[in-house]
Amino acid sequence: MNYKKCIVFSISFLAVFFGNIIYSLSCGPEPDPYDYYISYFNPYLKGQGYEPFYYTSLEQWYDDEMSPESQANVEEWKNYAGEKGISTDDIYKYIYHSSHEQMAQVSACSAGGNDCMFPDSVKNNSFVKFLKEGKNKEAARYLLFAKDCEKYVYIEDRWADPVDNTVPMAQLFKQGTELVAGVKDKEIAQRYKFQLLRLTHYRKLFSETVQAFDRDFSKPVPNSLIYNKALALKGGALLRLKDSVNAAYVFSKVFENAVSQRRMAFTNMMWSNTVAKDVFPLCRNNKEKANVVAIFSLANAGVSTNALRTVYQLDPQSPAMNVLLGREINKLEDDYMTPAIQKEIDSTGLALGYYSYYYSHGSDSVYKPYAKQLQRFADSVAEKGNVKDPDYWKLSSAYIAYVRRDMAGAKARLSKYSITDPAVKDAWELVNILVTVNQQKKIDAAFEAELLPSLKWLDSRMAQRNPERWYNVDKEVFFNKAYRNLLTSVIAPAYRKQGDYVKEALVRGRCDSISLGTPPYGASDMLGDQMTAEQLITFSDFMKSGNKTAYESYLAGFFPKGMNMNLLIGRAFMRVNNFSAALPYLKKVPVKEQPVSYQVFADQLQDFGYDKETPAYRTKITISQFCEQMVNLITKTKTPPVDAKVYHKLATGLFNLSYYGKTYFFLKDDRHSTEWYTTACEKDPFERQYYGVYDAEIFYARAAQAATDKEFKARCLFLAARCSQKHVPENNDDKKYYNALMRNRYFPVLTANYSQTALYQEVYDQCSYLRDYVRSTPRK
Repeated sequence: MNYKKCIVFSISFLAVFFGNIIYSLSCGPEPDPYDYYISYFNPYLKGQGYEPFYYTSLEQWYDDEMSPESQANVEEWKNYAGEKGISTDDIYKYIYHSSHEQMAQVSACSAGGNDCMFPDSVKNNSFVKFLKEGKNKEAARYLLFAKDCEKYVYIEDRWADPVDNTVPMAQLFKQGTELVAGVKDKEIAQRYKFQLLRLTHYRKLFSETVQAFDRDFSKPVPNSLIYNKALALKGGALLRLKDSVNAAYVFSKVFENAVSQRRMAFTNMMWSNTVAKDVFPLCRNNKEKANVVAIFSLANAGVSTNALRTVYQLDPQSPAMNVLLGREINKLEDDYMTPAIQKEIDSTGLALGYYSYYYSHGSDSVYKPYAKQLQRFADSVAEKGNVKDPDYWKLSSAYIAYVRRDMAGAKARLSKYSITDPAVKDAWELVNILVTVNQQKKIDAAFEAELLPSLKWLDSRMAQRNPERWYNVDKEVFFNKAYRNLLTSVIAPAYRKQGDYVKEALVRGRCDSISLGTPPYGASDMLGDQMTAEQLITFSDFMKSGNKTAYESYLAGFFPKGMNMNLLIGRAFMRVNNFSAALPYLKKVPVKEQPVSYQVFADQLQDFGYDKETPAYRTKITISQFCEQMVNLITKTKTPPVDAKVYHKLATGLFNLSYYGKTYFFLKDDRHSTEWYTTACEKDPFERQYYGVYDAEIFYARAAQAATDKEFKARCLFLAARCSQKHVPENNDDKKYYNALMRNRYFPVLTANYSQTALYQEVYDQCSYLRDYVRSTPRK
């Protein structure tokens, strides 16, 4: 590595290292690397063999190889044995789980031709039965030798201190050389030579490794795992000898021929510090060149059709064409379609939950023209049909139009092409559903009847999700995610736009029932935090009704059970301070099901905290009891003269229900640290009070005005000041914003007339705004 490359590498490493520390220590949920953007395109559809290289920007590898090395090795041993009665499970257990002692016993038994005694677990193994026959003694002895080599050529603990095993490896090499000399079975002899090659490589005899490979593996066997692993050892040796171009070419051949070795081969090609054009002179034909281009392009996180076009020109039948196209489509979903859909949904007042946190803010100036470029290329290939999977490209052509939000173009392509590949038909139907729903200007009863069979079809395609898995990999739950995305990003927003909150709630309930672990939003959120009391009453009446359509009955059947509608309606009335309307509903809620407070009427001189039992507050107050007290307090304010304590208690109850209060849970289930007052809250009656606490300020001010005790008056003035501070408009200028918070209209009265009170002395030490106000105000 030269000086410039060393500097670049060091900077990149530090940026990634410290960036990862910042990410790890920051607050918030960890996004699912397989489910952080809206996607309807399954990379597993036609990308077999390239699983680690499917697109995700949040993981180095998407998935393990579909054909791991152990599976390939077991299959080769099964072919070697050639007996139908030998199971792959028995071969796997013997090779990968037998102890050295057991293998030595089997080898000795086979060599001696004796009827040896084995434990039942070994005796009943079909592969052991094969090995202990005298004619297979060379295979049994080889496997014992391979077991001896394994501990020197495989690092089990990569954090352990390195150990110099040169001497025992040299002794093994000598033993292996003697063993192979007497072997008659050519396949077993070749395996011995592979083990000797490994021992040579890991003794850092790199020139000898290259020579040994050229001598012992001169005849290519592309489908052989042993051959390709030996070839990889040569590639590694060339890399150590700084012959990076030849090394890259060797690893490209390993990548092409051995699916189980692709991740390793790819990593080594990246370490070679070469590019495709460097390797081209070594390629024997266009197929090899196409493979090299494809491999290097798998490292490109940005959007580009260059690699696709080059591979297509060199080898249209390349299997890498599918995975390269799939990666480009997934990138567009991530960086272009998801932000576009988010913007569309924002206009309806909805948020997409996880997506609203993690969707990319893609630039239209980059992605919009690129999407058209990819569309033209996919259209051209689909039209010619000279690729390995033409139906996959027809599907992609239609779906790219959908990604571009060109529904008419997507529909035209769906109508134009016909699909015969069974593997593509389900994906084709999914795109057809997406386009049809998006083209519908209004979802009415007639369209719902048409839509129901499609929703039931999606039901039939969903898989049972493993609840122990946190991540949602497409291989297992692609249609589950697709159905959820359809509900959350297409159907629910359509109902919201139409003002049909009942149907939107039903759709959210269906989304909840899919149970993916990362729902963008759910029915409980909507009913518990978003719907008005009037909307909830309508929804409750609908759920009780026996006059539902088949579509409505289908959705209602998935709606979460156990929601107490009386509690939800009562809370909704409380959110707009309509306590008298809330009380009848809350009284219908069983006492055991009611939320309970201890400190809802306790002054809060500081924000947040927990409403829990303390020595000073031991009395439980249910939500209905609280509501009843609020109704009584409001009634008392209508008959003058009003006691200052009435205003004070009323204000305290209102403040404690707010975002800043300990008893916020009477109104909302969750309180997120990212929320705060903004001028946008003024548009919503609930948010205006929940974040702005206007009414609490009014009643605290009235309490101060009515109070005769100086300490109590000071307390009420300070509490009013705290409320006043909550609706100071946001300002991008931090200094001006802080000054606005500090220039509180209650501070002049408080400091001029009540600075000698005990309350003032207490809060002066707590409130930096008050201290800064005093320090910045000239004394008269």
